[in-house]
Amino acid sequence: MSNFAKVLYLLALLSQPVMADQAFPVAPADAAAAAGAGLKRLDTSDLKKAFIGKRSEKDGRGKSYVAEYGEDGSVILSNASGLIDRGTFTIVRQNGGGVCLRLEHQMNQRMCAIWFLAGDGIHLIGYNPRDGKLRAISRPFSR
Repeated sequence: MSNFAKVLYLLALLSQPVMADQAFPVAPADAAAAAGAGLKRLDTSDLKKAFIGKRSEKDGRGKSYVAEYGEDGSVILSNASGLIDRGTFTIVRQNGGGVCLRLEHQMNQRMCAIWFLAGDGIHLIGYNPRDGKLRAISRPFSR
């Protein structure tokens, strides 16, 4: 193998983890399936550690955005086009622990999710506590 081919091969190998990190995992169909698959359910202390800072998220309809969770309880959602919405978030003990958002464009309606740690140990998968349906998949933000 030529040196040029070796360099190309090495670059391809080094770029694979970065490429793999760009994809969101396939989430179990609902909260019951996530629990049945043995995914760890996050409690309030886990949620307090996870939901401060910038996160890449994909909602249940497949739309991707960035969520910035502030230490003051503020949240700002944006995408490549700019601001999507802003509001507040709280970590609650209800339903064994969850994160609730109140967003301006959603008329401050309270939207909550219970969260599981995906099998990769990086992504979080959130479900509606009322019907168990997928709300969002989240991971720490990286460019």
